[in-house]
Parts: sequence; structure tokens; C-alpha cells
Amino acid sequence: MKINTGLKLDAASQNSLRQAIVFTVICWLALGLYLNNMLLGAVLAVICFFPVFGIQLYYPKMKRKQYAGLVEANIPFSLMNIAIELNLGIPFLKTIEHASNENGCAAIEFAIVVKEVKEQGASIQDALRHFSERIDSRLVKRAVIQLSAAFEQGSKGSGEPVKRIASEILTRQKVESKMFSGKLVVLSLLFIAVSAIVPALFQSFSIVGSAILHMNFTASQLFLIIAVGFPILDLAVLFYIKGKTPVFLRGQ
Repeated sequence: MKINTGLKLDAASQNSLRQAIVFTVICWLALGLYLNNMLLGAVLAVICFFPVFGIQLYYPKMKRKQYAGLVEANIPFSLMNIAIELNLGIPFLKTIEHASNENGCAAIEFAIVVKEVKEQGASIQDALRHFSERIDSRLVKRAVIQLSAAFEQGSKGSGEPVKRIASEILTRQKVESKMFSGKLVVLSLLFIAVSAIVPALFQSFSIVGSAILHMNFTASQLFLIIAVGFPILDLAVLFYIKGKTPVFLRGQ
């Protein structure tokens, strides 16, 4: 079954669209039967379709970006150790092996580099190039290019350029941390407003609306709004705050 939407969608996007449509139909039937109103159920199901499709469509890209951020968070410490060992005259591949024994996602990528060189017969330059191609991070790509240049230079003292780019990444992380600390105050106020002020205003509005404006909410509607709607809104704000948090501050 090939869905023609008038948009150019790849196979993965079409599969995500099919799953979102199936979810929407199931959601429509469930809400329609629960609310005893198929039209209202259809409206709510259509509203649910867009976030579900968006999550399915962009989740793989988000995971790839998040993983790149974790590698970017770990790699400056690995680079520092590599730079020190290169300045001491330790063979290049041995420094990569030592980096692969550390903790974090960067160590995992260095372990893949070592495996490609030792078990698959790849050259160090090719293994490092594959490393940069796997990670969607401009800083990581620059760091890997510098590592490749240090290997090609091959002399004692080649670790200094590697050390400089590690310091650059750490400086950037420090700046991002300071900027986020300022944003966190506003984000915290946003969460307080959504989790406490908005529900209180809604309850006041529903009481006044039913008494003066003749706006009557059924028990089922109030239950869905209070027990489902507001918690979902709180989770959305929490995920937004998490998305704004620099990856190196989240931990593994």
C-alpha cells in the first residue's frame, strides 16, 4: 500500500504515516464510544494525529542528534588524554585504544575505530572518516579531522592541535551552560504556570461558566481534561525543557 499525499515521503516516512493513521482510527473509535459522540471523538483523534505523526517522523532524527550530543559531550576528555599520550610519543592507535576503554559514547565510537582497524583491516584514516560520518556533529567532525591530521603528522608533539580543539569544545560547553542557567529560570516559571496556575484558572472558569454563562461540562469531559489533558500538557512542557537542556548536562 503506497500512500499518495502529494508530498515526497521516503519509505520510513510513509510507514510512520500509516502507523499514525491506524492510531488515529483506533483513537477515534475509543473516544467516540467513551464519550458517546463519534463526531467529538473524530475531532480529538485528528488533533492527536499530528503530534503522533510528528513524533514518529522525527524521533529517529532526534535520537541521532541526541547521540551526537552525547559523543560531543564526552569527546573533549578523550581528546585531552590522546593529546597527552601523543606528546609522550605513544603510538597513535594505542592512544585510540586507551580512549576506547573510557566511559561514554565517545569511547564506544573509538572502540569501533579500533575494531575496524584491527579486525576489518581498515586504515586508520578510513576508520576515523567513518567515525565522522556516523556522528551528526560539526565539532566532532572537526575533532576527528584533527585526529587524522595528527596521525598523518606522526611526530612527537602532534597532540597540541588535538589539545586545542578539546579546549575549544570545553569552552563552548561552558558558555552553553551559562546561557542555559539563565533560561532555566523562565522555563521553571513556565512549568509552574502550566502545572498549577492553568488548572486552577480552568476550575474557576468551569465553575463561573456553569453558574453565569451556562457553560456546562459533563463529568466525562471534566475527567478527560483534568486527568488526561493537564498531565499531558505538563509532560509536554517537561519534554520541552529537556529538549532545551544541553546534552552534556543531561548525563548518559
